[in-house]
Amino acid sequence: MDGPRQHLDCLQFQKLWHACSFKRCCFFLVIFLLFIVLTLGVATILVIFFLKPQKPVFTFQTISLDWYNLDTYSDSFLFVSSVITLTLNAQNPNKFGLRYGSTRLGLYNEGLPIGVIRVPGFIQPAHSNNVSVPTRVLFECVNVSQIVDGASLHGGSRKDMIQMNILGDVRAQLLMHHMAFLKIKVALDCDINVDYRELITIKNEVNITRVVNNHFASFPNSSEFISMKCALSFYA
Repeated sequence: MDGPRQHLDCLQFQKLWHACSFKRCCFFLVIFLLFIVLTLGVATILVIFFLKPQKPVFTFQTISLDWYNLDTYSDSFLFVSSVITLTLNAQNPNKFGLRYGSTRLGLYNEGLPIGVIRVPGFIQPAHSNNVSVPTRVLFECVNVSQIVDGASLHGGSRKDMIQMNILGDVRAQLLMHHMAFLKIKVALDCDINVDYRELITIKNEVNITRVVNNHFASFPNSSEFISMKCALSFYA
């Protein structure tokens, strides 16, 4: 009789031991996760307090029309496919450098996708103001007539402006003393206004051929041809 009872007691003890071990493992796992979260939170607070980060500034520098093709439909609609090199001037007023990964951003008009912007990876050194970032803008069979007609319906000073949006995420990393630190994501939301009357002027300059290569146009920062206002949101 003692043998089965001892065996039963042994099984109950093993179950109790396993239950306690599982609870102990869960407890230490929760403590470890809380420690990681607390460490990241303290590091983020220290970065914000001591480095006082500011938003980088991007401005238009040059626009290069590499290729485009025109198609008409029923003599009423004009469709354009084009490849544009858009060079931006990047300024970083912060005490730390920033490394951006390559990404693709969406270009929208009235909520509809009309193009894709390919941005290469690049580095903004600390306190830099002259970093050139060449990007590629791809348009495929865009109904320009519809976009211009929609712009003409706006009242006031915006009736000659084509309004577009750039949306997308960019991976970034902080650089200090040639070492990489905190990785973050930057949510980009830009409002762009383009004066399509200037587009007509450029079109006349290149003489409207079927395919045009390497037409170059440069606009100063004060130009009213194109303006951009961006909102940046940072998250881990």
